[in-house]
Amino acid sequence: MSQPPAMTVATRRALVRQLIEQDPALSTRKIAVQVGVGKDTVRGDLQAIRQEDAAAAPDPAASEPEPAPDGDRLVLVLDEPLRQALAVLRSQRARPDTPRENVAAARAAIRALADHLKEQQARP
Repeated sequence: MSQPPAMTVATRRALVRQLIEQDPALSTRKIAVQVGVGKDTVRGDLQAIRQEDAAAAPDPAASEPEPAPDGDRLVLVLDEPLRQALAVLRSQRARPDTPRENVAAARAAIRALADHLKEQQARP
């Protein structure tokens, strides 16, 4: 059985961010086990995430989304960072690297991000 490709730092940090957003009380050790790295690596990632958040300027209030061009289609180019992110999502559910699974993982990630953004906007 082959292992999934190694994650980039950006991909790993995105996964760590997703885990702490889902469960802010999740321990460093539990995150490390889920991501497959050491707890010290997760500590560094958490520190980097905090620094990124502190440096980020607040986004202007979101307006109504613009209608999607060409109907409701979105074309994603499967570059290496996106392929690695999809590999992480698939590995969480032990899915193969097929075009169909890539589409399913991308749709799930987009829906999760959209739901998360809606929740943030709804907060006072």
